[in-house]
Amino acid sequence: MIENGEKDTYGTFFDDATSETSLLNDNYSRVMGKMSGSVVINVKRPVYQLDDLDDGSPIVDLEATGKRKKVSKLKWSDAKTVMPAIDWLFTNYNWSEDFFKDFVAGFTVAVLNIPQGMAYAMLGNVDPTVGLYMAIMPVIVYSLLGTSRHVSMGSFSVVCLMTGKVVNTYANANNANYINGNPDADPTAGAMIDPAVSLQPHDAAGVYTAIEVATAVTLMVGLIQILMYVFRLGVVCTILSETLVSGFTAGAAVHVVTSQMKELLGVKIENHNGLFQIVLTYYDIVNRVRDVNFATITVSVVTTVLLLSYNLHLKAYINKKLFMPVPIELITIVIGTALFQFTTISEDYQIKLIGEIESGLPDFKPPPVNLLMSVITESVIIAIVAYSITMSMALLFSEKLKYSIDTNQELLAQGVGNVFGSFFSCLPFAASLSRSATQQTVGGRTQMASIVSAGLLVAVVLWIGHLFQPLPRCVLASITIVALKDILLQVTDVVRVWRTSKADAAIWIATYCTVVLVEIDVGLLAGVLVSLFFVFSRGIGTGVVVLGRVPDTDLYVDMDRYRRAVEVPRVRIVHYSGSLNVTNRNSFRDKVHAAVSRYDGQLAPITISINSGKETVVRAQCVVFDLSGMHYVDSSGLTMFARLVDQLNEAGLLVYVAAVSGNVYDCMRARQLGTVLFFPTVHDAVEFYNNLEELRA
Repeated sequence: MIENGEKDTYGTFFDDATSETSLLNDNYSRVMGKMSGSVVINVKRPVYQLDDLDDGSPIVDLEATGKRKKVSKLKWSDAKTVMPAIDWLFTNYNWSEDFFKDFVAGFTVAVLNIPQGMAYAMLGNVDPTVGLYMAIMPVIVYSLLGTSRHVSMGSFSVVCLMTGKVVNTYANANNANYINGNPDADPTAGAMIDPAVSLQPHDAAGVYTAIEVATAVTLMVGLIQILMYVFRLGVVCTILSETLVSGFTAGAAVHVVTSQMKELLGVKIENHNGLFQIVLTYYDIVNRVRDVNFATITVSVVTTVLLLSYNLHLKAYINKKLFMPVPIELITIVIGTALFQFTTISEDYQIKLIGEIESGLPDFKPPPVNLLMSVITESVIIAIVAYSITMSMALLFSEKLKYSIDTNQELLAQGVGNVFGSFFSCLPFAASLSRSATQQTVGGRTQMASIVSAGLLVAVVLWIGHLFQPLPRCVLASITIVALKDILLQVTDVVRVWRTSKADAAIWIATYCTVVLVEIDVGLLAGVLVSLFFVFSRGIGTGVVVLGRVPDTDLYVDMDRYRRAVEVPRVRIVHYSGSLNVTNRNSFRDKVHAAVSRYDGQLAPITISINSGKETVVRAQCVVFDLSGMHYVDSSGLTMFARLVDQLNEAGLLVYVAAVSGNVYDCMRARQLGTVLFFPTVHDAVEFYNNLEELRA
């Protein structure tokens, strides 16, 4: 502690205010130039050690922390947290201003839900009407419990496809019928499962229809999401970065397109699972090219070309003229239904139609609970994917429109929605990218838009849905392909990502390639592992640089980066960034040795002293560690640091530690690092040493 004087941030003693002002202006002109309007900082204070800042008063209220907190009574605010609808619907909803906009948005989303829901349900290997159920039952629950105002929940292609793969694996009703001598059984009893699907060994005595397997998956997904809510695991959405989600969805879109090729071409294709399943699928298509139905291909091409032409050339222009988007997909299925209803084209050319569609709401039917444990692995992946995709959309809208999202409450809303939907023939639901964007664009204000949409779809299911029976399946497949255009084109993102970050590009490529070449869930796991690898490698990485001082200031910066910085004579300042633990302790030691060693390897750093324009080489007497970038140290890292201090002391060097964080400081003081002194800033450490040298002189 210095008692015979004080120093300002320029490290110069001042006797009076006149000399202080004169030197300040001179230094400012030399360092800052003619930057008019800049602010000069002049702080005059003593040099401190960290111990000087401790006045001895307790920081932690031991009485408050030692006693167990009383359990507070349930408050009205707690009820609104669990059910946000109490706040936005029953308390603060503005019916005169918001309802009309929500109604328009809900009507628009309902219109989009009809073709998309029916098309995406086919990906799940269930009846097309199931896609409409998904936009009714669970969506109402989510509207009451969710915190996002603009996501459109319901069917989503990737989630439906992942569920469809589980259905393909475990649904065996068609096989049982075939084995029992009834090959002509109603195919809708087991939905769209090919007879070639082999009976799985999960339950030799059990016979499950496609919808039973699908609802079992939905129930398990909901239970997993509720369990994640209980353990406050909403942070899981941060594990899946935007880069990983982009690569994952782009790869999954390839699976979706591949799964629809049999509908687009009108040819039977054997189901493949595991490694290179997409490659094998297209290999089968090439081998069966003579069996394709050219009438089906014609309908698929015409539908796809018309939809793409409208989306690329007319959609933006027409939407500017109207207050709501033109439902081109709905118009397409209406025209397709009418054309094949009043003609015999499908019979003449063997074009496969949707077939029988049941009218009315689904019956209450519990899922088969004995199948839950068989689908738990796939359900965990689906639960995380559905939640992450929904949260990515929810966070996007919340940041754009300035309102908050509760990540854990979203888990509860989706989990309860899935559990409720599983009793009414629903697949796991998630936010749709296209419908959510439309709901926000047309002016939707609250979750009331989703409630309106669900109400309108009830009417469709009751009185209109059965009218789509004559619709060709290839039309729905074409709608799916066109809807995935933007997601498929995300493959071009890798170029932009590569220019920004090579590590993120590696994550994208690893995720995309594994999803396409192996399996969807394996690809997600690969992406997460690669992401964690880069996080871990960066975490164990150490950054050691030598700092120099900007002349006549208290600023200390990297000398290799800033040419104006000069080294303080007889003081080697080493800045370290990163944690210090068992994984990087040896790397830390080697880099510090390199920073404080001479050319011959001896711990005797050389500094340059400039006097009257002449440079003089002098041996450093002090090493200052700037640990402002160290946020964590474990026992192994602390042991290595203690050994390094001993080595420096044996070499005749003083060791000071500056700008260390509170938790690291406590660890180091508990270790009792001998002669090490601690300072709040690097400048305090440098000035302390300089004053010590003056006293010695």
